[in-house]
Order: sequence, then C-alpha cells, then structure tokens
Amino acid sequence: MRSQSTRVCVGIAFNAWCLKKMTKLHAHQLKLQYAQQTAWKMYCVALNNKSTPQQNLSCVWTEKTFQTEAFSSGREKNLHLPPAGVDTGALRKEFLSDMISGIESRFFEGPENKGKNPKYSLTDLDNENFRTVGEIIAVSLAQGGPSPAFFKEWCYNFLCSGEVDFSCLSTEDVADVESSLLISKVEDAADIQSLMMWADEIVSCGYTNQIKMDSKESMIRAIVLHSTTRLIPMLQQLRKGMELYGLVNLMAVNPEACHSLFVPGKILKPDADFIMMSCQPHFSEKGTSRERTERKIINFLQDFLQEIEASEKTSETFSNITDGNTGGAGGEKSESLAVQHVLQWMTGQSHVPILPDEKRHFKITCKFDHECKERLGDHSICYPVVSACTCTVTFPVQHLDTYTMFKTIMSAAVRYGGGFHRV
Repeated sequence: MRSQSTRVCVGIAFNAWCLKKMTKLHAHQLKLQYAQQTAWKMYCVALNNKSTPQQNLSCVWTEKTFQTEAFSSGREKNLHLPPAGVDTGALRKEFLSDMISGIESRFFEGPENKGKNPKYSLTDLDNENFRTVGEIIAVSLAQGGPSPAFFKEWCYNFLCSGEVDFSCLSTEDVADVESSLLISKVEDAADIQSLMMWADEIVSCGYTNQIKMDSKESMIRAIVLHSTTRLIPMLQQLRKGMELYGLVNLMAVNPEACHSLFVPGKILKPDADFIMMSCQPHFSEKGTSRERTERKIINFLQDFLQEIEASEKTSETFSNITDGNTGGAGGEKSESLAVQHVLQWMTGQSHVPILPDEKRHFKITCKFDHECKERLGDHSICYPVVSACTCTVTFPVQHLDTYTMFKTIMSAAVRYGGGFHRV
C-alpha cells in the first residue's frame, strides 16, 4: 500500500519483512535460498527510491529469482510475488509495467504509435541484453500483460518466422535517426554536386553502383536494407529469449492471433473514460451533505483525468510534427503526467487488461476519509492513500474543497507517491 508523501517511509522494514516472510513460507516449495532474493529486494528498493528498475535490467533478471523452473508453470506460481496477504498482484503488475515501458525506451527507437525497431547496439548484443528482453516479454504476456505493442511489422514477422522478407522492406521500416536523415538528403538532392556531398555515407550503407541522379531509388533502397538488416542479430537474440514458455512456437502457429500484442493499432491505451467506468465509489447515505461532497470529488477526478488526456493529445500532436521534421525517427520525450500513470498509481498496472474476463472484472474502489483532522490533529495537507493490491483509493475529503486543491494534491501524489511504503 502506498502512503501519504508526508509520512515517514518504512520501505526498509517492508523489504526486510517481505524477504523474511517469503523465505520462511516458500523456501521449501520453491527451493530458493535467501541469497536468491536479491532481485526481489532490488526491485522493492527501486520502487521506494523512485529509481527505474529497468536501469538494472540484466542484474535483476539474471539473479534467476524470476526465471526458476517453478515459475515456468505459468500464472499459478509467481516467484516474484510475496505470499498472499502481503500482495495480491500489484507488485507483479508494477514490475512488469515498469520493465516493458523501460524496455521500449531503452532498447527500441522509432516514432510513437507507428512501431519501433530494436536499437543497433553491439554492446547490448554482446551482453545478451536482447535475450533478457525477450524473456521479460514472454513472462509479461504469460502473466496477462502489459503487451509489447511497439514492434514494426517487419520485426514481428521476423519473430514469427525467423526470416526477413526483403521485398516488403520500405522507408517506413527505417527508425534510426542517421538513416532517416540520409534518406531525406538523397531525396532532396537537386543536382549531382549536392548528392556527392553524401557519397561516403551512401557507400558505407553498401551501395556499390555509380552515384548519379537517376539512381536515387537504388541508393535509398541500399540505405533501407542497411538500416534494417543490421538489426537481424538483435532480433535473433530477442527471439531466442522469447522461446521461454514456447511463445515463439505459439506465434509461428498463430501469427494473426498474436499480431495485436506486438504491433501497435489494436491494443487500446487507458483513457479517462476507462478509469471512470472502472471506478466504484462507496458513497455515504443518499441525500446527505457527505454524499454531495463525495460526488463532487468524483467529478473532480473526472475533470482531472480529462485535462491530462487533453494535454496528452496536444503533446502527441507536437511530437508528430517534430518527428516529421526529423525524418520520422522520433526522439526521447520529457516525462509528463499521463492517464496511464494515474492508472498505475491506483492499481499497479498501466495497461487496459488484455484478457476479456480480467477486463470485465477490473474495478477501482473509491473511498472517502471525512475524519482525518479528528484522527491526525491539526494539519494542512493530506494525500490520497492507495492500496494497489486491492485497487482501492481513499480520498481525504477535508483537503479537496476545490478543483485547484484536488489537482495540486493528486498531481503530487501520482508523481511522487509510487513507492510501496506501508504494510
């Protein structure tokens, strides 16, 4: 459960308690030694320190805490979960949500919503980081999401078949900045002199014919093939990691069924309407002043989510314009508040449930605290308290009189209240 930002952090005690309980209750069943809890401890510390667990991707994953044989049986045994009563899934969701998001930004490049390619990194290839990425993707899908719906079509086809259809590759499949800019320069060259300015770069892409104006199409083709085929070793290693749980075999047999899980377009991102439809407020007796105040707070929540959503669309439009000016390569954006951040703060997951049954039963309980001043004495501010394990948020009614106060408090809570600090 997450606490108010003003209270003392008890994260260290929580970590020690989790490890102690997990060791005592599950050591025999899971055949784990206490030393093997390092990855779990690292993730708890990362949450409480607001650091990003994907920064220690290989270090966390290769501890084997998340890869033991007992875990391979599927959803029944989740080794990275503490026992029931400590958590019922929020930490698993938080871990996988953070990891998939971090993997997308760290190991892939390309414009938003148009698919991405793996980054060309021989260092990551040598360290087998792409294999680790593949294993995490397989685990995430086995646990119900989030799905890695950010691959370009040609990458997904390679993951299914293990082969590249060169005839289908086009300039749309280029994601790195250097190749995108070089294609633009070749296309915009007005004469042979301006074209020869980029001769070295064109030749380094594998073009061996004479450079002349009527050969632009061949030069662009060489750049496209150079940009994409050099990524095959990364995709091969990624595919090797995705063999976990037989995911690659499943994709090879059912490419159409798995398509939407990897290629953007069909997986819907959470929006204001989804969160509001999932909310189940526990209102006071109908007709009372308390009930009117509680309904006002729910209206504030809706306004808050819609304002964030509108801001997201504005930022996305600006990003698309910027991507167009840089050849569609896309760059890293500064982190701003998004609807998915609010959902993750409330529930531990930042995605709409993938499975129909899970989506149908997905609910967020909203409660209201009217007695915080009587209980805590005179104080100036309180923050909402979230139990991500039970998908419950409790609003401090006495501190949310106006929408301005609601927005200020909620923004701070979502941005800085992501740690699991209370038992």
